[in-house]
Amino acid sequence: MKILNVYRSEPDETVKKLVEIVTRDRESMSFDLNVEAPDYDKLVDMIFEADQTISWW
Repeated sequence: MKILNVYRSEPDETVKKLVEIVTRDRESMSFDLNVEAPDYDKLVDMIFEADQTISWW
């Protein structure tokens, strides 16, 4: 199972721990929205490639 983690802001220690638990024994990818110019086309491609997408605020 491929999991995509999308971060709205810089993850804190709690989010990092939760991501570690959720993605254990799974393939995972991440995408940061907290950059100056996110590549939304790439994000759409990654969403369709993933089996599950989780948004972290």
